[in-house]
Amino acid sequence: MKVPGDFNTQMSELTYIEGTVWYKKVINFTIKPGKRVFIHFGAVNYFADIYFNGNHLGSHEGGFTQFQFEITDSIHEGENTLIVKANNQRLKDGLPGLGYDWFNYGRITRDVNLIETNHTYIEDYHIQLDKHKNNEVLGWIKLNGNNKSQSLSVKIPELGVDFRTESNNEGLAEVRFTSDFELWSPENPKLYRIVLQSQTDTVQDEIGFRNIEVRGNEILLNGKPLFLKAINIHEENPLKAAKAHSEEDALLLLNWAKELGCNLVRLAHYPHNEHMFKLAEKMGLMVWSELPVYQHIEFLGY
Repeated sequence: MKVPGDFNTQMSELTYIEGTVWYKKVINFTIKPGKRVFIHFGAVNYFADIYFNGNHLGSHEGGFTQFQFEITDSIHEGENTLIVKANNQRLKDGLPGLGYDWFNYGRITRDVNLIETNHTYIEDYHIQLDKHKNNEVLGWIKLNGNNKSQSLSVKIPELGVDFRTESNNEGLAEVRFTSDFELWSPENPKLYRIVLQSQTDTVQDEIGFRNIEVRGNEILLNGKPLFLKAINIHEENPLKAAKAHSEEDALLLLNWAKELGCNLVRLAHYPHNEHMFKLAEKMGLMVWSELPVYQHIEFLGY
């Protein structure tokens, strides 16, 4: 079967199957000294057990969230074997639960990537405007690895920004700087190229800077009243009657929203794939992203 992709639309005999399917992939790999290796899953619906070279790496519950495992000590030169046990059986306390109104596509529904990093890398970051401020960024950068105390920089070449900071023993660095930003809006979806650099890693991103708030019965974007015109979207390509997962799928759905005159899309009822978020920002569409929660779920007490 093709991965990513639901199995329901690839084999007619599996259209309505709910249960366990096993995947196997042989990976030919060349070891690079000084590197760490991760296996990253965009999503597996619903419960996944991951095995690598005969070892159980771990499990993940939830069909719409990313997860990864480090395989630096498990991978070897030449052939390696990845096994995925995926079960899309609905649970009364899962998502979807036993009562739902969308198709329960099964298995490895988003990208799977083998990722190499240096021993210490930029694990996460938040670079956005401080609340109620249109020219001041307040954020952070988080390092992962054995060299967490480093010098770091945040650069925005277009604005001439070159902010320098230091990470603490936990690998966390505060980011705070000001600049004359051209603010993002649906009418002007301005994005800036951002370069985050540590002594051991570099990450590039495109970020739009804006502020959104509620004041009384008004929603304000960059301090100006905003009228929302939106539509609900499921992670599905209607033309293929299949699970959406690619940039092409996301572009199709978001272009339809633009043609309807929308300035916001509600991604129901779970986090969608990353292509939806990245393209929406470029196209001037705000995003209402939901936690994987839905009606009729019988949450168990703990």
